[in-house]
Amino acid sequence: MAEPIGMLERSRECLEAGRPSRALRALPSRGGLPAPLRPERDLLEAEAWRESGYFGRARGIYARVLGRGSGADPVLRLEASLGLASLLRSVGEGAAAFRLLKESSRLSRRLGARHYAPRIRLEALLIDRALGRLARSLRGLAALLASALKRKDGAEAAFLLWAVGGALRLQGKLAESEAAFRRSGKLARACGDARGAGYALLGLAGVVRIAGRPGESAAHYERAGRLFAGTEDAFAKAYALCGAANGLRQSGRLGEAERLYLKSRTLYARLGDGPDLAYVEWGLGQVYLQTGRPSLAGPRLRAARALFLRHHEDRGTVLAELSLSRLLYLEGRVARAERLYAQAVKR
Repeated sequence: MAEPIGMLERSRECLEAGRPSRALRALPSRGGLPAPLRPERDLLEAEAWRESGYFGRARGIYARVLGRGSGADPVLRLEASLGLASLLRSVGEGAAAFRLLKESSRLSRRLGARHYAPRIRLEALLIDRALGRLARSLRGLAALLASALKRKDGAEAAFLLWAVGGALRLQGKLAESEAAFRRSGKLARACGDARGAGYALLGLAGVVRIAGRPGESAAHYERAGRLFAGTEDAFAKAYALCGAANGLRQSGRLGEAERLYLKSRTLYARLGDGPDLAYVEWGLGQVYLQTGRPSLAGPRLRAARALFLRHHEDRGTVLAELSLSRLLYLEGRVARAERLYAQAVKR
């Protein structure tokens, strides 16, 4: 068994070096390992898929590690539950992520694994942010940021400023949010963290778009896309494409927007990211409406609405229903258009 075990070690090293595709290639087959080592192998696979942005694939493998008959030891179960909680938060399932994190916290205390406490604390604050508990999230993030700056940990401070920027944006404090994202990017660049700089640009692009500067937003998204082009982060690549398409659409550059939406749609479909795919479908529908192609707009807007409903995305559902009501009105189905519009306003 020396060779399969050596492959496990190589896979772990690749993952720690930020090379999830190499980690996946290095993994031995499940059948080539003794049963006690299979949960460790599965956890490495789940983490590699999550790091690459393939959340759908990762989710099922985490579930296998956490299954009752998996044979995973408590530490592996703790690692899997933390990884899955982070994944659920990333795809908009904050309540499920919170429940799983509470279980992780109880397990870490039972094991006496105090070194997991900072990771659990940070994840709890990020979940608070996702659930809209913004004031509490910001208080905790500010304390962690002060500590990171005192220790001169630039990479950690850059990440925390990115998280702060997102919470401030959700509070509507756009100028403060923009400043946080700019500072995050500056710190990330200073310590050579291209991925961190890319995520800071994604956050900055989102804020300036909301602030009414769609052309600048598209430029920031395109810069972020260039940074992520040399990475294995497929989620960030798809996000940058979709964001740039949004900025271009709002700037009236509809042909360019359509091209980027289609590229982003291919990536999100491959990733299995339903909520973000729904926003791409909606954006495409908007482009088709604005360019006088209602026969193309209808299927995209209906697909968006179905995905938004499935993933309990109320804001997206409202956007899709408002757009569909406009389409129905253009088609002369006025009564149906008015009913759907009223439903969207009520929602």
